[in-house]
Amino acid sequence: MGEPAWESLRSLSVIVVVAALKGGVGKTSTAVYLSAALGGRRAVVLLDADPQASAAEWLETSEDPALAGVELVEAPTERLLARAMAKLGPDEVGVVDTPPGNERLLQAALEVAHVAVVPTRVGGVETTQAEAVLSLIPRKVPAGLVICSARTYTRDYQEALSAWQADSVPVWGSIPERVSIAAGPTGPLSPEGLDAYRSVWRRAQRAARAG
Repeated sequence: MGEPAWESLRSLSVIVVVAALKGGVGKTSTAVYLSAALGGRRAVVLLDADPQASAAEWLETSEDPALAGVELVEAPTERLLARAMAKLGPDEVGVVDTPPGNERLLQAALEVAHVAVVPTRVGGVETTQAEAVLSLIPRKVPAGLVICSARTYTRDYQEALSAWQADSVPVWGSIPERVSIAAGPTGPLSPEGLDAYRSVWRRAQRAARAG
């Protein structure tokens, strides 16, 4: 059998790729919160392409009503992800939680994405990793950063924000550290976090329409 027909998928639905090459930056939290923030407004399918299945565990464990309407599909390989996206309906939003360290799968998913959300944190290494991800995103795909575990009152945060703005990289949202601490399948989702990710989605939509 040949490679997945990625090029045929982009027109079928809205595909949001949460893109990261490194773990620990808030990737799964972003995918889960973004899915929950869209739930109730759109039909949402969370596609967990990470073999660690952290997003799948979260949805299967959580009793938070904000996640009740989110459908889960585990797709930990390139072929399974392509098949899962091919099954998305025209009115559905697919949110892809990509695996860290799998550049090939990430690139393939980005080729068919309508929007890319890049989670990052403040810090030198994190900035380099985010820049590497941004370099993989096709020009046709609008992309923006989400700064996770943000201590918005610190000088480091303000300097990082200014640096991204100077490089003309959109920052679609900053998620306060207290939201990240509360993240995980053992507790309810943070209302503040849901509000923050609704704002991220609105900015992503505007960018997609402008593009």
